Amino acid sequence: MNTMLTIEEVKQFLDAEQKELEKYIQEGKLHAYKIGGTYLRFRKEEVETLRFEIRPRKNRLPATGKSLWAHVVDFWRFNNFYIVSLLFVLLAVIWMVGF
Repeated sequence: MNTMLTIEEVKQFLDAEQKELEKYIQEGKLHAYKIGGTYLRFRKEEVETLRFEIRPRKNRLPATGKSLWAHVVDFWRFNNFYIVSLLFVLLAVIWMVGF
């Protein structure tokens, strides 16, 4: 059973970027081990512990401070094709039924 993780596995497990991992190593929250002088490895137990420490901070949604109008504009930008298409279909159905 392998209890050492590579840096890619740790980044994926923690959903973190390289700079965040470097910060955790510098702060002493995560210990890195060099094998062969080049490859970094991390103990799985330490990574799991760190994950439970940082998870509450990562799960909080940031306050966007957007107004209702900004949300409506975003909705229109991403869905305008579907809204316009639906209107054309409805107009076509009304025109067909009306005649």
